[in-house]
Amino acid sequence: CNIWQGKWVPYHANPPYDNFTCNLIHEHQDCLSNGRPDHGFLHWMWKPHDCELPSFDARNFLKLVKGKSMAFAGDSIARNHFQSLLCLLGQVETFKS
Repeated sequence: CNIWQGKWVPYHANPPYDNFTCNLIHEHQDCLSNGRPDHGFLHWMWKPHDCELPSFDARNFLKLVKGKSMAFAGDSIARNHFQSLLCLLGQVETFKS
């Protein structure tokens, strides 16, 4: 599966989080509170051409990385990825192995 070749397709389910459900999105990054009139940008997902990507499973991710270290190196894009991961993981109330 080459995840780098694909296209953005409509995502009809509710997004896993938004600016109101995750408090880790900084004020200057908060499109909805800063007056963006549409929510359409929340309803897209990446679809590789030759395979299916499973939905992100926060509990499974936490099991896979338990006891491991992770680093995000880079610029504001890396920071956005880090914040997004934290927003996704924040939906897991308790974690037991």
